[in-house]
Amino acid sequence: MLVISLGSNALAQEVEEYYDNGQIKHTGLLLEGKKSGKWEFFYPSGQKEAIEYYKNGILDGMANYFDFDGILIGDEMWLKGILEDSAFYYYNTGVMEKKGIYKAGRYEGKWSFYYPESTIKKTLNYHLGLPDGEWKFYNLKGILVQEGQFANGLETGEWKFYTKKGILLYVGSYTTGERTGDWYILNKRGKKNLLNYAEWDF
Repeated sequence: MLVISLGSNALAQEVEEYYDNGQIKHTGLLLEGKKSGKWEFFYPSGQKEAIEYYKNGILDGMANYFDFDGILIGDEMWLKGILEDSAFYYYNTGVMEKKGIYKAGRYEGKWSFYYPESTIKKTLNYHLGLPDGEWKFYNLKGILVQEGQFANGLETGEWKFYTKKGILLYVGSYTTGERTGDWYILNKRGKKNLLNYAEWDF
């Protein structure tokens, strides 16, 4: 069911639409027939699903998203219908899942990802939506287990792989996503031994 009430400005209309079960579906303002200002969206249960802001019918401003239980799971910034600037996403426990920046709707700069236990999982730099720059991966205890570089979405340069205790185990290089050159495995004393990486999967 759709309910429209006219404001003092005949061009502005307050809109409320309902599910068949009588719960409100969404509410907001239409200005000259286009979404404008704050809009709120709801699940059929009545729980809030999202809060968004519009200009001329296009997403423009902060947007907040919620799960079926009403727990905040995402904060985004929109500019003329495109994701821009800082964004934050959460597990349904409220713990941060990932955060970073969008530019023209794509990942840009440093993004950080977290385990549900709230410890850091990985950090990765992006350019034009592709991994580009430093990569670090951590285990649940926060110990660094991988580090390397990306260029245009592909592994490049020297990469290092560590044990779960953070002790350096493998060292080698990538070129455009392919393992190249000599790779080494380190013994307990830190001595390098040549590794036939074609026989290994890591």
